[in-house]
Amino acid sequence: MISEEEFEVVCSDSVKLRGVLLIPEFPKAVVQFNCGTGTKKEVYLSFLNYLAANGYVCCLWDYRGSGNSSAENLGKCDFTFSDYGTKDMPAIKTFLSRRFSGLPLFIVAHSAGGQQIGFMEDLDHVKGIVNFAVSSGYYPNMPLAYRMKAYLYFYVFAPVSVLFTGYVKAKPFGLMENLPKNVVYEWRDWLEKEDYFFDKKFFGKTVPGGHFKNYNLPIHTYWTTDDTISNEKNINAFWKHVESDQEIGFTKLEPSDFGLKNIGHFGFFRRNMKDALWRNVVNKLDNLLLSQQEL
Repeated sequence: MISEEEFEVVCSDSVKLRGVLLIPEFPKAVVQFNCGTGTKKEVYLSFLNYLAANGYVCCLWDYRGSGNSSAENLGKCDFTFSDYGTKDMPAIKTFLSRRFSGLPLFIVAHSAGGQQIGFMEDLDHVKGIVNFAVSSGYYPNMPLAYRMKAYLYFYVFAPVSVLFTGYVKAKPFGLMENLPKNVVYEWRDWLEKEDYFFDKKFFGKTVPGGHFKNYNLPIHTYWTTDDTISNEKNINAFWKHVESDQEIGFTKLEPSDFGLKNIGHFGFFRRNMKDALWRNVVNKLDNLLLSQQEL
């Protein structure tokens, strides 16, 4: 039996975040799930319910200015993209550490949700990280057709939307959740550089140096060969900047190995991946849990 519990968290700058906890009857550990940017969080529910059915308390939540954590006047808020890692993720971690103080904590993340973990000031007591499609997002490394779509979103649609509304009003067009303008503009700046926010223009200047060079926990990343964003070039461009005194591992997925035509950037979380992939993820978490208990 899995119970659902809505919650609200207040960040260090008084911004409120909202989300839901999936709590199994006999939990063995806690998962802080960090979503991708502007993604409707319900996309992840089936996957997280599966983790919960296997004994993991799962925390699904929205970043500031997005989804159920959206500001009342999105056009006037000054939220930035890096606030996700420097303010939002730490607030969720603190909440979970207090709410479930007796349980080990893992972070499971998709896309930007895994990129920005290193910005968190305090990673104490996090036992491991499991990522999906975490990479740089350098435009020239993307297929041409998708690159053109990205250019249209960031350099045409977003500025025009901001001009008329004060924010990027994407939800009515089915593109993604609505986002504050500075979130999109900082994101756009990072995407222009192959090294993403590790570029000398940003790293240690507009964003903190964080833990990227001194993680002390195991990290594993799943990626798929047909992902237009987190392709092999962008995977390498991001992870060459990350170091840990424990293993940093990768699982490369081929859609054909699963009898699928595509997986892409979001396909990890479709129900048809339950037997093929989700069981592997649970095994990964179980093994991380066991290895921590043996220390």
